[in-house]
Amino acid sequence: MGDSASAFRVRSDRETSVGTPLAMGTPNAAGEQVDLLNATDGPGEGGRAAIEEEEEDVRMADSVGALSRLDSDHQQRDQRLSWGRAARGQYGTIFTSQLRADNLAVQREGLDFIRNLICGNDALEMIDYLFEELGQDKIFEMLISKLQPRLINAFNRDRRSLETSVRQRQPQTDIVISVCYIIVHLAAGLPRHRQLLISQPELLTLMLPLFRHAHHEVRSCCAWIVINLTWMDDQSDHPSCRERAQKLVNLRWYEQLQMLESDPELDVRERTKTALHQINCAIR
Repeated sequence: MGDSASAFRVRSDRETSVGTPLAMGTPNAAGEQVDLLNATDGPGEGGRAAIEEEEEDVRMADSVGALSRLDSDHQQRDQRLSWGRAARGQYGTIFTSQLRADNLAVQREGLDFIRNLICGNDALEMIDYLFEELGQDKIFEMLISKLQPRLINAFNRDRRSLETSVRQRQPQTDIVISVCYIIVHLAAGLPRHRQLLISQPELLTLMLPLFRHAHHEVRSCCAWIVINLTWMDDQSDHPSCRERAQKLVNLRWYEQLQMLESDPELDVRERTKTALHQINCAIR
């Protein structure tokens, strides 16, 4: 404001120095009363040069001030945007993590409900009921989907790059354990239930990496499934039992079982010993 007033005063002084002389007591261009009795002569060439130089300085100061304010505004805007992005990234990550945790909890509860439904005194009837109500194909598709790794597109955060990378997210251990126990209980059903389970090569192939899972309960379930699949109710079930055992060998389950003979967990080793024995007896 001071610079603008100063510039205004400079222009006014210059305007009164040229043209018709003002009468005594006549207001000048600035609205001020001019006392001509004490008035001084107008500026000469040197005075006008000084005034023009001062005007130029004022204009330059105004321009520099405007540029400084513009640059400051840009910096503040960029800082606010940076804070906004950081906040969105932080809270977005928290929200996504919480949403995923809630989703996994719901899945686990649903799987555990099925697991408990087909276990106990009425297990055989409940397996049939489950297959009739939901459908055999739906049940096995659901189990397969829970064991499949998830493909995730990880976009490069650098906007100058359009490259993306694909990562695999392995199923959560809690989900895997619930799925394994459902398969354990299905394999403990009637011979026709076991035949139905052994006829799911995609599911059984997906389970091969579980023999090397970090959680001992998962490895123990793998051996337990073999025990149930190679169980023979009576002599009439022998041909079907032998067929199931041979399919397990063909699917490399026997090979994976052999690696569990030296498992650090006693429970896994004991179940593995029983599973290998039953396969050997069935295919003789």
